[in-house]
Amino acid sequence: MKAVVLAYHSIGCKGIEALIQCGYDIAAVFTHADDPNENLWFRSVAELASELGIPVYAPEDINHPLIAQKIRDLKPDVLFSFYYRNMVKQEILDIPPQGCINLHGSLLPAYRGRCPVNWVLANGETETGITLHYMTAKPDNGDIIAQIPIAIDYDDTAKSLFGKMAGSAEKLLLETLPKIKDGTAARTPQDPSKAACFGGRRPADGEINWDMGAEQIRNLVRAVTRPYPGAFSFIGDRKFLIWKVSVEQDLAAAAPGTIISSNPLIIACGDGAVRVESGQTEGGVILNGTQLAEDARLLPNMKFGPNPKQKFEAERRKSVLILGVNGFIGSHLSDRLLASGKYDVYGLDLRNSYIEHLMDHPDFHFREGDVTIHNEWIEYHIRKCDIVIPLVAIATPIEYTRNPLKVFELDFEENLRIVRSCVKYKKRILFPSTSEVYGMCPSEQFDEEESPLVLGPINKQRWIYSCIKQMLDRVIWAYGEKDGLDFTLFRPFNWIGPRLDTLTSARIGSSRAITQLILNLCQGTPIQLIDGGEQKRCFIDVDDAIEALFRIVENEGGRCSGKIVNIGFPENEASIKEMADLLVEQFDAHPLRDKFPPFAGMLKVESGTYYGKGYQDMQRRVPRIQNAKRYLDWEPSIQLNESIAKTLDFFLEQAVELGEFEMNDECPTV
Repeated sequence: MKAVVLAYHSIGCKGIEALIQCGYDIAAVFTHADDPNENLWFRSVAELASELGIPVYAPEDINHPLIAQKIRDLKPDVLFSFYYRNMVKQEILDIPPQGCINLHGSLLPAYRGRCPVNWVLANGETETGITLHYMTAKPDNGDIIAQIPIAIDYDDTAKSLFGKMAGSAEKLLLETLPKIKDGTAARTPQDPSKAACFGGRRPADGEINWDMGAEQIRNLVRAVTRPYPGAFSFIGDRKFLIWKVSVEQDLAAAAPGTIISSNPLIIACGDGAVRVESGQTEGGVILNGTQLAEDARLLPNMKFGPNPKQKFEAERRKSVLILGVNGFIGSHLSDRLLASGKYDVYGLDLRNSYIEHLMDHPDFHFREGDVTIHNEWIEYHIRKCDIVIPLVAIATPIEYTRNPLKVFELDFEENLRIVRSCVKYKKRILFPSTSEVYGMCPSEQFDEEESPLVLGPINKQRWIYSCIKQMLDRVIWAYGEKDGLDFTLFRPFNWIGPRLDTLTSARIGSSRAITQLILNLCQGTPIQLIDGGEQKRCFIDVDDAIEALFRIVENEGGRCSGKIVNIGFPENEASIKEMADLLVEQFDAHPLRDKFPPFAGMLKVESGTYYGKGYQDMQRRVPRIQNAKRYLDWEPSIQLNESIAKTLDFFLEQAVELGEFEMNDECPTV
């Protein structure tokens, strides 16, 4: 039986060795490149596979279409995953005829998800196990083939428990792999009522909350002790790593975190106390508790707790400057920031039509103005605010095809000045790159860090917007490298929803495609399909997208700093023609349908006639969103039908309210 193996860690090595012992033909192994920032205490799958003469690959994204095709070309009968860290999508799960099988470090359905060994220890469990199960698109959800329980001893740590796991994995696989091979293996559905899913753990999760009971703190310490980053706490701004503790009872009560004794080093908890058996100051050597207290001058009645500087910074309200606050992104982001109660929002724009509902909000501060004129106001607020988000741009094809110099002056020159002010005052900038930088890129999926940025000919002025955005991306990146500018580049891929442009802007051709199509329906004029509407885009609902952008603003643990993040929905792909068909269908069923003229049909229009001779476009733009998943713990979910319905409803109500399209000339900046 031919197998493809996804594997990592010592248990991944055990899996490969068991497959070979059971007579499987391993066509290839896919693993992870070692992280130089990780303490690698386990065996190397790549090294083992190389020694065995098995082709080995370490793709960043196992679900990339090129990797899926490589697996398809290998024609495996079955795919095994042994402690591989990334989720496998349906496209790959559908490849092997005998299915995909995963080895998971718990007794499923308990402790689905990531880091089950650390979680069971932190939660004080006395038993865990290892499970072999079929894979589905949902994590650790598939039918169980076999499992073995493992007792957790009182003094087990994550490392010792992994050792037990490795031995049990070998036993389980050697017993079960022959049955999978001859088709006699069991298959038992999981009981979803008993399921519990846990997320990943970060070094910051090792901070000790002294309000917990002594036994809970002991469990946390052993769950993250070496070779993991460790449990920790602070006295003032001094960080102490705690590697081993024991529980002390029957001591005089004291406030949680208070040092009761320095010889031995005993610290009060919410219930009971712990004796520090070993620990160290950050950057120091590991000492027993008594010597640690002596060397660090820890005395009774001193108190462990959070770092006061970090606590102050975390609790301090931050201020966000949004230039172009009345636009599509700016208005929705302002809603989200203010709803969180954690931010003051300062905004500048030419008008306030889409933020009128925020004008009386105590945390919202608006200035009507122009970025090309109000330079002093902008510089003052960059200096004052924590985060700067410049959203001012001319961002529609008809504008950057017909007015390229105007686009250059606003989109590049004005934004460069803002970037330089952020460098000068050491402010964090979130800069909206664009799906336009995709250009004529040949990649099937546009990768933030690897895909080439390819533009069309010079005489196709359509590409000046893309060129400007790309150049600013490069300048910002260089400032980050040279001057330490704190930045995140985010790339919106075809966001749609309420407040996207206005019907007035659509009238003059200065709008996104969906707004233009809705205007045609409202006016009873033919929908014009540029080049037949065959070009495809991946549309994402603004609510999904803004949640991703909000998490970039939050920047938990600094994970987004210095990163490029595509914000899109690869699975929500549709051609402009398909979107037009959905619009017409929903328009005909809408309660306001009788307020508008009959549908005038669709008209195919050549792009040069509509936009001018300087127009050129890409047929597809599919974003890779691995960075968004990794750094934001985010994934889009709102389907295209729902997004179109919300967008259509907004503009139809706007059209009815304005009546006969007697609108003023307002048009949001973005």
